Amino acid sequence: MKSVKNICAVAIISALTSGSTIAANFVFLDEATLAASRTLLKSEQATDNMKQSYQRLLEEAGNSKNMAAFSVTHKGFTPPSGDKHDYMSISPYWWPDTTKADGLPWIRHDGKTNPASKSDETDSVRIGTFTRSVRALALAYYFSEDNDYAKKAIEMVRTWYINADTRMNPNVNFGQGVPGVADGRRSGIIDTRTLVERNLDAIAILSQSSLWTDADEAGINQWYSEYLDWMIEDDLSGGPKGEAYAPNNHGTWYDYQIAGIAYFLGNIHLTKQMVQKGKVRVDSQFAQDGSQPHEAQRTRSYHYHYFSLDPLVGIAQLGDKVGIDLWNYQNEQGASLTKGIEFMIDYHDPSVKWPFPEKDSRRVERMTPLYLKAGAALNNPQWINLAKEADFEKATVSKNLAEVWAQRDIELLYRVK
Repeated sequence: MKSVKNICAVAIISALTSGSTIAANFVFLDEATLAASRTLLKSEQATDNMKQSYQRLLEEAGNSKNMAAFSVTHKGFTPPSGDKHDYMSISPYWWPDTTKADGLPWIRHDGKTNPASKSDETDSVRIGTFTRSVRALALAYYFSEDNDYAKKAIEMVRTWYINADTRMNPNVNFGQGVPGVADGRRSGIIDTRTLVERNLDAIAILSQSSLWTDADEAGINQWYSEYLDWMIEDDLSGGPKGEAYAPNNHGTWYDYQIAGIAYFLGNIHLTKQMVQKGKVRVDSQFAQDGSQPHEAQRTRSYHYHYFSLDPLVGIAQLGDKVGIDLWNYQNEQGASLTKGIEFMIDYHDPSVKWPFPEKDSRRVERMTPLYLKAGAALNNPQWINLAKEADFEKATVSKNLAEVWAQRDIELLYRVK
């Protein structure tokens, strides 16, 4: 890990005037593991699966390389603020009320996605395309050492975060709005999880490029510092009825964002606080058998069990970096993160009937990186092998990106010997 950065204003001003750029902190990735994978990939010992994952990475990055840089200012709708720099999305599971002439207020149908929420008029698809493009380009740059990938990724980063004409305002005041109900809701904050999950480590990689400037470093620190303030202070996020207190995966993804940004900016005390809060998540969200009652009620309950575990595993990884063990925490009722993972392993075989509602087929491969990360942390070879034995042969960049990313985690990013 690079030396921890001071996040105060003095440091930001200093970065603008300094003669050399300090590379950003890696957050969820481990730099030594990443470097070892790059060395192995370029050797005769590279496995076929590694090579396949790398080629898929280059294919994804190649697609992103041809895109024009874009930001929230390119959406069709204008947010209620009148400022296109504000992020705006429509809640995906809400629909017009067909019994009303004007359809208002919209009503909720869990698990049924309204196509209007995924149009170019709002930002929810845009932010996903942006964050995955930056990640793919940054990783392609890291493993290929071709600065052309970094050049494109840095252009995208500057457009979204830094340039005055196009930057996103660091708030989610108008995320997952519902016509007739609210301009923005606390649940909209889950939209921005990818700014942390995909982009923090990508920015850490890009900061190693000769094309990354002191102004880039200062601009990114400023943006994430302001966004962190908003996440803590705004009623939608840190307020008593905000996302911080959501009792399901939404609350865990909020904690994940706070923990990740805090670590990225060098605020270790806040990182520790959020890792400790992970124990509260175990207490309030997990049953003794490892199931998650809040997620079991959903129509896509397997997906949401995975989707809730994913950020908690990330928080546990940060716990390893700041000296707090979340992996082995168990409450008085016997609930734990470990049992949550074991529960999913029991249903990893698609032929085993899942005990809760599930409208979709189970995409069990998406869980495999979590088995790998937990297995490495807990020295559990069976979990590691379960991840390594996953079959990604039929996955394609055009149709199965989630599985392509899972393979990448296993073969390149979190590789275990």
